Amino acid sequence: MARNKTLTGRAKKPGTTATPTRNVIPDRLDLRDRLYMPPVAVVPGLALDPKTNIPVLDQGQTNACTGFALASVVYHLQHTAKRKQKDCCVSPFMLYSMARRYDEFPGDPDIDTGSSLRGAIKGWYKHGACSDRLWTSETMPTGQVTKSADDWWLDAVRRPLGAYYRVDTRAVTDMHVALNEIGILYASVVCHSGWGEGLSSTSHTKGGYWMIPRRKAGPSDGGHAFAMVGYNQDGFIIHNSWGTGWGTKGRAVLPYEDWLDHAMDCWVAQLGVVTELHLEIARSTTLRLDAGKAQLASESSLRTREISPFIIDMENNGRLSNTGDFRTQESDITALVTHHLGVARTAWGLDRQDPVDIAIYAHGGLTSEDTAGETAAKWIPALYENKIFPIFLMWETDLWSTLKGRLEDVLEGQPRPTGRFFDRVMDWWNERLEKLLATPGTAIWSEMKQNADAISNTAESGGMKLYKACQQSPYFADLSKVRLHLVGHSAGSILHSHVVDRLGRKGWKFESVNFMAPAVRIDLFEETVIPAIKNGKVKRFNQFHLSDDMEQKDPTCKPILGYSRSLLYLVSQSLEHGRTTPILGMEKYFNDKIASKKLANVYTWAAPGRESKSTTHGGFDDDQVTMASVIALMKGKAF
Repeated sequence: MARNKTLTGRAKKPGTTATPTRNVIPDRLDLRDRLYMPPVAVVPGLALDPKTNIPVLDQGQTNACTGFALASVVYHLQHTAKRKQKDCCVSPFMLYSMARRYDEFPGDPDIDTGSSLRGAIKGWYKHGACSDRLWTSETMPTGQVTKSADDWWLDAVRRPLGAYYRVDTRAVTDMHVALNEIGILYASVVCHSGWGEGLSSTSHTKGGYWMIPRRKAGPSDGGHAFAMVGYNQDGFIIHNSWGTGWGTKGRAVLPYEDWLDHAMDCWVAQLGVVTELHLEIARSTTLRLDAGKAQLASESSLRTREISPFIIDMENNGRLSNTGDFRTQESDITALVTHHLGVARTAWGLDRQDPVDIAIYAHGGLTSEDTAGETAAKWIPALYENKIFPIFLMWETDLWSTLKGRLEDVLEGQPRPTGRFFDRVMDWWNERLEKLLATPGTAIWSEMKQNADAISNTAESGGMKLYKACQQSPYFADLSKVRLHLVGHSAGSILHSHVVDRLGRKGWKFESVNFMAPAVRIDLFEETVIPAIKNGKVKRFNQFHLSDDMEQKDPTCKPILGYSRSLLYLVSQSLEHGRTTPILGMEKYFNDKIASKKLANVYTWAAPGRESKSTTHGGFDDDQVTMASVIALMKGKAF
């Protein structure tokens, strides 16, 4: 749909009988919702007329009523705050896309099956709301954007959501107060056949609003979202998104009894304050610098927005992800290795002939999106301000939660050693756990390894799309001007071992490969990385791992399982089909299998020590000393 004309100009003519799709999903119970508490100082009148002349939108036959209704809410709040008219009209399609991403229900958000009100509210809170001119159809805008004013992602920062509260749908008096206080509510109902009568010529009244006739909803009637903009003695005045041909120029009265019979959800919201930081981020087309230091917002949603351009987010199968706080499409990858890389070269004062360092970071494979985002927020600015261009591979499997749950099920009913008894039989208990967990644990660990493999294995994978984008980037035309570095933590080493092998065969060379507590099997490492080290495609290999003594004491798994060794011990002794398997990040196997080869360009450091202060498997990517060491090595410093 084009701006305004199609959003407001596709009004259904009187007599039209086609009722738009109704498939809003009720919000699930969430005890974290904050409930609206009416202020006693607000005394509602007998009636309340709409305070704002909100444009009537027309969703057509789309499922996007949650986005269209919320767009009306945003318009009212922006208009009430006396914002410019161009800032009041926001894209219902963006809001609907975010609603599908954040609703609580399973399924692919690319499949248009409706959404919930909470999903839409959450999407607005996390991403803002962009102008309707920047996102004009159900499909997410694609193509490279070089001006911040034309980027929906950046423009949305200008319209943040502030506080929002769930309103009790049974408390009509609370809703009256909220309407007097804010002027608009975001609501949904089970939409019965009476609503469809608003599309007929007989629904139009003079001197008042058409009233939706009461009907009893049937089993096939779906949910519908709309805005409430006032009330009278008969019911709530609603602002719909079925065009001006419905009801009284797009509005109607929903009787109180009808609301109470069919209500689903109701929310009240207010605008967030547009701070100078919001505006600065909206104007910034890449990472912000101050005296050479990368600047990130402390507020999580703004920080996420700032680091997102440097993250390639992938699903379990290695394909680009469009769910969660981070999302990636092909145009984002193109922009990363063209626009953002070009801006970085300029900011760092690099001439055309100067080489640029680029680090591709892969986190551990059991990591949730939130944890991966925290890691990205540490490494991306640290790399950038050291003039190393960051590319962060996010493969948000969160298999750790699944692993913990499965393993706890297996251990249910098993006696666990405690106190002094535990001290005496610790080794016995570890071995017993390893045997019990072999079958369920291997299945989960194998799935994670398949995900790591898939990232560089097909044309549709995030890794191969990155390679394709680099092939088309002017900054990769001469590979002698690009110094590629790989950084992998834990199972990220599995991912990068495949990258070295596959992209190395396509012509890429790696200035350095840096592994922290690598969980890759030694036989896979010998098959994929060792040949590249020997033939020079990997110029230098650096590894940080725990000393075997610390590996034996690592408490990572202890709180959940009572297992007193590190995750790598669990992998080696149990998660590889229950057979003892040499893992690269375990000191005893590295010394026996790799150090014994005496390769000139392989270096290793055991932690804790001067180069790394990490004392646990999961501590390497959080340890500032380790980070500084890895960065120094990528910059060519020896120690």
